[in-house]
Amino acid sequence: GEKISNPIEQVLRNKLVINIADNTLLIKKDGSKIPINDSSAPIKDEDDNVTGVVLAFSDITERKRSENALRKSEEQVRMLLNSTAEAIYGLDLEGNCTFCNPSCLRLLGYEKETDLLGKNMHRLTHHTRIDGTEYPVSECRIYNVIRRGEGIHVDDEILWRADGSYFYAEYRCYPVYSEGVIIGTVVTCLDITERRQAEKFIKNILESVGEGFIVIDKEYRILSANRAFCEYVNKVSEEITGRHCYEVSHYVDKPCYEQGEECPVRYTFETGTPHTVIHTHYDRDNKPSYVEIRAYPMKNESGEIISVIELVNDITERRKLESQLRQAQKMEAVGLLAGGVSHDFNNILTAIVGYGNLLKMHMKDDDPMRHNVTQILASVERGANLTHSLLAFSRKQVMNPKPVNFNNIVESVYKLLKRLIGEDIELKTLLTDKDVTVMADRGQIEQVLMNLATNARDAMPDGGRLTIETERIDIKEEYIKSHGFGVPGIYVLISITDTGSGMDEDTKAKLFEPFFSTKEVGKGTGLGLAMIYGIIKQHSGYINVYSEPGEGTTFKIYLPLIMAKIEEPVKEDIITSVGGTETILIAEDDDAARELTKTVLQEFGYTVIEAKDGLEALEKFMENRNSINMVILDVIMPKRSGPEVLNEIRKAKPDIKALFISGYTADAINKKKLLEEDIDFLSKPFSPQVILQKIREVIERK
Repeated sequence: GEKISNPIEQVLRNKLVINIADNTLLIKKDGSKIPINDSSAPIKDEDDNVTGVVLAFSDITERKRSENALRKSEEQVRMLLNSTAEAIYGLDLEGNCTFCNPSCLRLLGYEKETDLLGKNMHRLTHHTRIDGTEYPVSECRIYNVIRRGEGIHVDDEILWRADGSYFYAEYRCYPVYSEGVIIGTVVTCLDITERRQAEKFIKNILESVGEGFIVIDKEYRILSANRAFCEYVNKVSEEITGRHCYEVSHYVDKPCYEQGEECPVRYTFETGTPHTVIHTHYDRDNKPSYVEIRAYPMKNESGEIISVIELVNDITERRKLESQLRQAQKMEAVGLLAGGVSHDFNNILTAIVGYGNLLKMHMKDDDPMRHNVTQILASVERGANLTHSLLAFSRKQVMNPKPVNFNNIVESVYKLLKRLIGEDIELKTLLTDKDVTVMADRGQIEQVLMNLATNARDAMPDGGRLTIETERIDIKEEYIKSHGFGVPGIYVLISITDTGSGMDEDTKAKLFEPFFSTKEVGKGTGLGLAMIYGIIKQHSGYINVYSEPGEGTTFKIYLPLIMAKIEEPVKEDIITSVGGTETILIAEDDDAARELTKTVLQEFGYTVIEAKDGLEALEKFMENRNSINMVILDVIMPKRSGPEVLNEIRKAKPDIKALFISGYTADAINKKKLLEEDIDFLSKPFSPQVILQKIREVIERK
């Protein structure tokens, strides 16, 4: 749009060459205009006079378009560099800054471009490591880009700001070429300090959890693993990362789903949903462990599953504890059944044994029916033993625990055990010299030892060796976790080991169940070990068995130790008489048992007043309290219990003699706190001789 003078006139006037470039428009015949690059030169004659002008020009339309496009492109690049949040700067071959965008200035803490341009960026931002040591230029990874011509991606680099603070940066560095020669580099940089702290926080969480955690790609390769998983497979992270998950977890060379096992990782990759399965893993020794595996998808921004998170939780111990709980619940249920049946059964046996003994007392020695009565009483005794075994198994048997040295129990039954197992079996004891005092019912513990010795004898028909060993053991949390049982404390460990035929896993699993027996029909009730289990549990102890076919068996019994003085047993006066003339009140709700006791006492000189329940017992006592010398009370009765009746009676007559009888279980008795009060107790069934002896013992005690 600028008006210019005619170049021809200027040439004619000044006799000079005129060059006009880029700013001249040529008007074409059709009226359109094009940019030209033109020049004018004078034509002279021999006398140097200007006789004409030569005009030369060229069309520069395309060049103008290219220049305009380049200018717009440069403006766009400048706008892009200035608007992006990512710091960008360029370096020459010496590492000096050639350009930088505003984000770079803000990130590094500088105000204007001149603070960076021409400055060596390594000295400004990379000079020192986080530990304070110098970071040599020779080790700078950005310089390696200049040397090698290969781009790099650094995910965790320390960069220093102008104020002396530092941050963690993720940067990429690319070489810049000109005509095939590297002339510098371009660096893009982001502050990832917050991201790194978040990742570190998450990593700390994953490292602290007890579950194994791995990330798996689509090729089933492990990308990362936490500490718990490394400990589970007993490998360091470097030995795990990059390997297939089935190689590390299953020790196989192909995916587990190809071997018929459900794979949660495959399921999650295919469906995009979480999945949980239980796997059985085997170590290099082919030892199995049960593992709960949960798989979760990891997706990118577009929703594509790029990897799967797998959580691995070893549930071997949990399964063992669940199995033990089911076993304990099953045995507890059987125990409740045994306890319920025992009451009625014992009342029946009491009547049979009582009347049988009365009948036998009135028979002559040569009476042909005497043998039949003897067989009846023997059968009753076996029935009573069966009931006692069930009660022992169910831990309902009445106990009389006292402080006792366990070694003394072993020594006292040594000779008996030796006769029991026979001459072809060697009996050996290895007893600790430390104090092993326990609170125990001596009779029941002796019964345990004799039953185990009998079983050992049957397992060694051709002879062998039976060893009984005692030692103190401190059960701690680590022990409980590894063995699956126990309460922390000091115990005496009793090991009973034989060299017999041993047992397989199926037999061991059922060993303590009632009525389970490996013996021939008629040679065992199947209650021996069930009774032992109940006795040990009732003593707050534990029992385990270790056995393999052909390798013998070891029973390990754990009983809690106590700090107590062992009292020497006091010799009591022997009661020889069983009859008397005293008046006795009998309160018993079972008609047959009450009638039997009344008959026995009357036959031996006693006067008997009977009552069928607790309320009637109180009424009868109040009517005859001046004449009644002793009361015999059933523990559990309708309307009033035995302890309630005795409590009311003692208000009226504090010095009354009393004896409790019961066919119920010990837990019902303990609820009434009878044993704690040191009240005399007699368990059904009992013979006439036993109750008569007990009555005289109570009456004559001062």
